[in-house]
Amino acid sequence: MPDPDDLADTANAEAVVLFVDRARRADAHFVLVGRTGLEVARLVARLDGMPLAIELAAARVEALGVSQLLARLDDRFTLLSGGDRLAPARQRSLAATVEWSYQLLEEDERRVFRAVSVFPGPFTLEGAEAVAGIGAGLAVLRLVNCSLLVPPRAGVDGRPRYVMLETLRAYGALLRAEAGEQDTAAAALARYALRVAEEAATGLQSSVGEVAAARRLDAEDPTTRLALAWAGEHDPAIGLGLAVALAPWWFLRGRLVGQGPLLREATALGVPGDDVWCAAQFWLGTAGVFTGDLPGALGCFTAVRDVLGDRGRPGRWLTAWPAGRWFCRTWGGSPRRSRMATAL
Repeated sequence: MPDPDDLADTANAEAVVLFVDRARRADAHFVLVGRTGLEVARLVARLDGMPLAIELAAARVEALGVSQLLARLDDRFTLLSGGDRLAPARQRSLAATVEWSYQLLEEDERRVFRAVSVFPGPFTLEGAEAVAGIGAGLAVLRLVNCSLLVPPRAGVDGRPRYVMLETLRAYGALLRAEAGEQDTAAAALARYALRVAEEAATGLQSSVGEVAAARRLDAEDPTTRLALAWAGEHDPAIGLGLAVALAPWWFLRGRLVGQGPLLREATALGVPGDDVWCAAQFWLGTAGVFTGDLPGALGCFTAVRDVLGDRGRPGRWLTAWPAGRWFCRTWGGSPRRSRMATAL
């Protein structure tokens, strides 16, 4: 695969060399220059470096060109069909090859494959069981043995995480749609993301666990993003809980301001006066401070104070509330602030 940090050396990557060789068989005038080189690098990356997929894509160069191939990859299983007529049936198209591997699985293993393909990025065995059910571990091991999952590697949080190649995720999405399992899998993913975010939010309130909690959310970022998008359309309660649980981590990572619209929507969905609503107001007010919307921020903080605190003693409500204590302890100017920032 080409090194994304060294595009100057793209032409020497084996995946690109294979593409160019097969493309020239289809179009003798094909040249890897300028923008084409970058597009080919992106194309082979989208195809996960799978030799068959690269060969099938290169065979379409004369008819479509690299730009059109790249643009049409969302429908890759229709696009990458054909190939050598003398090859076995399972090798004539990308879909046939993946289908052949899939059909070798037992029924429960197929169900787990469809379920875990909902993850947009690396996932843990715990996550697999959350979306596919307790006991999915044996099926996950079988998927690794069949090369339908990449063996686990340590994520940024140190936890072993499995990876499903993009091509296989796309195939899994097609299978989920055919089986009517899209909503079930997405809802399970959102519930899992909420649980992870809430556990991490608790860890962020501890001086012992805050670094590990932040790194766990770093590793789960693709999952929580997808869960937020789904919950925003299908389950506002989960979306509200996720937004509030993720807010301390957004703050640490400098992303809180960008989540202002989401937090504003969360306050509208919450029940005025309850803990989740207060938390959403608090973080929306914090975002307002950084954007210069001081009147709006003051309104948010006042709303929280009126619910949680003593009107006659400004600021007391903040230190009496878990999220407020975390905020004061972490960013109140104590020596611990710089130590934690360095650790993160």
